[in-house]
Amino acid sequence: MAQCRQVQIKMKVYFNGSCNICNAEISHYKKKTCDINYVDISKDRDEHINHLSKKDLFRRMHVYHQGRLISGSESFLILWDTMPRWKYLSLILKLPIFKQLWNIAYETLALLLYYKNKSKI
Repeated sequence: MAQCRQVQIKMKVYFNGSCNICNAEISHYKKKTCDINYVDISKDRDEHINHLSKKDLFRRMHVYHQGRLISGSESFLILWDTMPRWKYLSLILKLPIFKQLWNIAYETLALLLYYKNKSKI
């Protein structure tokens, strides 16, 4: 588990806490990071995501970082960049052919999870 002292939050991750798979993955990340604010969108919202429709909000993960809201597969790359062991995966998936494959894989899984959890939203 990450040793957390008072740190400045550098990023917000918006995730669907009503999705068991999403929640389990974020729980794993929470153990590895201290400077990220994880926001369960099934319970909380703020000014960075208020403009998103309910479908857009629950359909993909979102990251607010350096004044920008990043969604989908790119949001994972931004998040993984901050984690020592995950940074290498992020670097590989940023390569052009892998980035395209990662985006297709993410969008497919995200769509399946969205429809699986739609009744909980």
